[in-house]
Amino acid sequence: MADSYIERVAGELADLALADEKVTQDEKIVPEIGEILGSSSQTLQEAFLTAIRVRRAETRARKLLAERAAKPGRQQSRLINDTDTAETGADTPIAMGSSTSAPKEEKPAQPESKEDAAFADVLNTLDEFLQADEPETDANPAVSPNRPSRG
Repeated sequence: MADSYIERVAGELADLALADEKVTQDEKIVPEIGEILGSSSQTLQEAFLTAIRVRRAETRARKLLAERAAKPGRQQSRLINDTDTAETGADTPIAMGSSTSAPKEEKPAQPESKEDAAFADVLNTLDEFLQADEPETDANPAVSPNRPSRG
């Protein structure tokens, strides 16, 4: 029971200190509060400083995730380039063969054996799996990189 009280108080003080630091641009407020707490309760001081570190780390992580999510042209697949898909079509099987300097005008390569067909099927399934890493469209996502979780 005492631990939850200490964590709650430390969290509230950390929120207030970080808000004050942001408004006043005074970076000395956090160490000052830490010293005040440490003179009376080393346990509360440690909980406060931990809460500060956790919130700052969360802010940095959410900022990085938001920047990565906003990047245009994220690669959708590691197996098929977007340009290859546009030229050959989505239903074209993956061609396994040697590369040459001059492109040949051939119909799309069909698997020659059951093993080749199974291998092409596995590659297509893997490609679909890799493309499925896009976020689902929920009305209220559980975690948002722009919304800090306080609780």
